[in-house]
Amino acid sequence: MTRSQQPDDWKQQLLAAADDFDVKDQVLQKIKEQKMRSEGKQVKKRLGLLVAAILVFGGTSAYAAMKVYELKNEKGEAVVKVQQTATQQPQSSAESIKTFEDARNSLKPGEGAAIYMPGPDNPDKLVSFTYNPVIHESTPPLQKEVGSFYEVPNELTGGYKFVNGHVNYTFDYSQPELFEEMYKEAEKEKKQIVVRKVSPKPNFDRVYTLYKGSDGAETEGDVFIAITNFEGMKWIEEEAGQDGIVEKVKVQKYEGMYLAKKLLDGKEEKKVQVYQEDKNRLIEVVAMNPALTKKDLLIIAENLK
Repeated sequence: MTRSQQPDDWKQQLLAAADDFDVKDQVLQKIKEQKMRSEGKQVKKRLGLLVAAILVFGGTSAYAAMKVYELKNEKGEAVVKVQQTATQQPQSSAESIKTFEDARNSLKPGEGAAIYMPGPDNPDKLVSFTYNPVIHESTPPLQKEVGSFYEVPNELTGGYKFVNGHVNYTFDYSQPELFEEMYKEAEKEKKQIVVRKVSPKPNFDRVYTLYKGSDGAETEGDVFIAITNFEGMKWIEEEAGQDGIVEKVKVQKYEGMYLAKKLLDGKEEKKVQVYQEDKNRLIEVVAMNPALTKKDLLIIAENLK
């Protein structure tokens, strides 16, 4: 078993997915980075809007956590961890990111793939998984796919109307035979990328929806909602820069977290996170509109069902 398949240490986990999708006028891109245990217990992820969120194909970075903020369940266990850090994680090259995106964009809606890219950006020989979601431009088909897990609103408080959404699915992240086959092909044929189509599992891990304000509003005026299914997950983690703002808040009857941080392009991302233990899910309300305040995001989160 190679180091990339060891379940003991999250530093040796698979890079579970880095997927991006286009929405109205192809202006919003989302790339999700997550590292997941093969048994599906832990997820490490970041969400970015209209920025090139960096894919880390190699090992984890050596950063020092200045402070850690946590949301806990009724047992006192941390389910959301936000680490305020002094240094950024290492970044993959623009060429590696483009190669990965080209491979992902070659997939049809609903298709998934395992991707291996050898080289200095991937010293631990990690295999990534990506999924090209089926984008729904109205709520009924999305609601049908989501079922009773989440009630998809047509409009958010403040007049933000549904643009589109999709569901992301999990994979079997521990497939040593497949990985060895991909390693050998890359080495034998001197390939920079090896792609294998693989089917995702039937259970989904997240629901993503985009809402737009008034006609003609810039993308920064949009509101992005992510609902994470905590079935099979233990906790999620993300980083905030040393200048980020992290505060505990109250939403509905739950304790939540407010996070404001600078993205790689200098824009500020604001987010409210709420873990609903009785519904086994995490709600995230994200925006980059400077006019939107913490109070605005809290009101939106308060009315989600």
